[in-house]
Amino acid sequence: MDQPNILFIFSDQHRFCDLGCYGNRDIISTNFDSFAAHAVRFQNCISNSPVCVPARGSLLTGLFPLRHGAVTNDLKIRSGVTGIGRVLAQAGYHTGYTGKWHLGGIPRSRHIPPEERLGFNEWKAYNCHHNYQKAAYHDEQGILHQITGYEPAAQSDLAIDFIRRNKEKKWAFYLSWGPPHDPYFEVPEKYLSLYEDKKIRLRDNVGETTLVSSSAPLLAKNDIEKMYRGYYAHISALDEQFGRIINSLAETNQMENTVVVYTSDHGDMLGSQGFKSKQLPYDESILVPLLISWPGHTYTGTCSELISLTDLPVSILSLANLAFPGSVDGADFSRLFTDRSAAGPEAVYIFEHTACHEAARRGSREWRGIRTKKYTYARSAADEGYLLFDNDEDPFQMKNLVANPAYKAIRADCRKICSDFISRHDALLVPDDFIRHFGLKEEWNKSQAHFRLPLLEEHCNFVSSAATTIKHAT
Repeated sequence: MDQPNILFIFSDQHRFCDLGCYGNRDIISTNFDSFAAHAVRFQNCISNSPVCVPARGSLLTGLFPLRHGAVTNDLKIRSGVTGIGRVLAQAGYHTGYTGKWHLGGIPRSRHIPPEERLGFNEWKAYNCHHNYQKAAYHDEQGILHQITGYEPAAQSDLAIDFIRRNKEKKWAFYLSWGPPHDPYFEVPEKYLSLYEDKKIRLRDNVGETTLVSSSAPLLAKNDIEKMYRGYYAHISALDEQFGRIINSLAETNQMENTVVVYTSDHGDMLGSQGFKSKQLPYDESILVPLLISWPGHTYTGTCSELISLTDLPVSILSLANLAFPGSVDGADFSRLFTDRSAAGPEAVYIFEHTACHEAARRGSREWRGIRTKKYTYARSAADEGYLLFDNDEDPFQMKNLVANPAYKAIRADCRKICSDFISRHDALLVPDDFIRHFGLKEEWNKSQAHFRLPLLEEHCNFVSSAATTIKHAT
């Protein structure tokens, strides 16, 4: 079988429920929906560590964060880690990466040198920013180029140029859009106007108030509705760009020999459960869209099996008869793309090793958990578990069953599965311990100093004083 081209597009903070093809009747996503009609649409694609940097590291290496090193936002990928771009380049692929990187540590404006690009040859990327209408990128030589207009449109122009220029080659291209991550209203007016007078239905689990920070006023429901409008506008803008890119494949006769993937690094709570942003074990935070198509090889339809972002690079390489050279944490589930009867894992490990940025500001704590098709379970280091949801009976996760005597055996089963993951991967280490154990102290303290946050020696006391028990209805 010939090795296909690979077009991998991922956005930032796009949750599973916000595309028309995933059942959202309010959002305009014509091109995504048209693509999904001829693709495999996954209902249970899970971000293991639902925050930008750890998730992106796993998506490009097949490793959990403690192994790839970028265990929290603004830490770098560990030197010597093999990325998917390197494997593809060594197999003869011409590789390219455009968009948000966020795996280069601090400062967020730094140019990423070639040895830190995980094997991507062509380079039109920026470490991290969210200035969608006043953006820039570094090229291969480190020259900074200013972007005029909406950033995803310019990035999509670069993607189309790559596709057209390399049509006679075997290529792999990764495009990383910044939206729909906030700021929600940094989007052209023509997309905002799509939702200006539209009735917006909030998810059933959006409360009357939403916590953003322990020191900031609570947001009201009408504030969340406004955020929905901007969030949806970004997605509709991305939808237009997605359509342009897919058309460029068709126009250059490359559809048949190209694997196309769309997903995101994590979701967005957007008021669900009374929270904003991510880094939580709820579906709005951990579940992301996953659409994949390779005409003549993948089937058309819905897949309810589990798959995680850590599995994706392993599975994508398998489609090209390739593999990472060493051991990885992700597994090859490429058969889920081609065989309707294939089975995925029974459970996926989900976790937050250290609360950063938004999570720290709202006083969240570290947690570990599992997601099965039916259940979500989460625990801290100190307790038996603080969340248990039956996702079939309670799809909006509004009935916490963790203290329900009728679910004692199920809770015990979930705890055992979770404990098995913990023993294999992180030993339930708290931040000050794993920072030392995995040799992350220098990078940790550089990042913390940059954002004026506690250094390693202060971190344990900081976490202890900031941590609060998240309360849920039972």
